[in-house]
Amino acid sequence: MISAKLEQIGDRVALVLDAEALAALDARVGDILNLEPTSSGVVRVTVQEATTWIEDGHARGRAFLKRYRRTFEQLS
Repeated sequence: MISAKLEQIGDRVALVLDAEALAALDARVGDILNLEPTSSGVVRVTVQEATTWIEDGHARGRAFLKRYRRTFEQLS
């Protein structure tokens, strides 16, 4: 059995997986885990490959801040 830990990170909750769990799921950092409860009470986990940065709102925000960092510094 593989156990995972839920951690509070800011206003979000993260599922922390160790290397063994990542290998068992064939998942990588950035991939999306889809959890689907079944009628029998079992939760089915499927792995979806990482999305592009365009679909990730936080990545878009980081890219924006990186691009305009000097401008913001000069304005402040």
